[in-house]
Amino acid sequence: MIKEYFARCEVRFPEQRAQLRQVSLALRREQIDTMEQLYRLFQNTPEALADIRSIGEKRLGIIERVCKAYEADCCPAAARQERREGVL
Repeated sequence: MIKEYFARCEVRFPEQRAQLRQVSLALRREQIDTMEQLYRLFQNTPEALADIRSIGEKRLGIIERVCKAYEADCCPAAARQERREGVL
């Protein structure tokens, strides 16, 4: 779930605690409830995220950081391979 994962990210990015909570709320308001949904959306159509109320350029950066952390948590071998190939 988005809320729980963003709460865990507060430990990784303590300086952005308030923004993480606000982004989580904005995403859930748009029925983006799981990290899988967010990750796929960010990978395929990040411009769609910019159309969400309360999500701007700075918050897209936060979403990018969270998605990279999610990728590292869920599939670290794939993330390392993509970095070597220059995909990330």
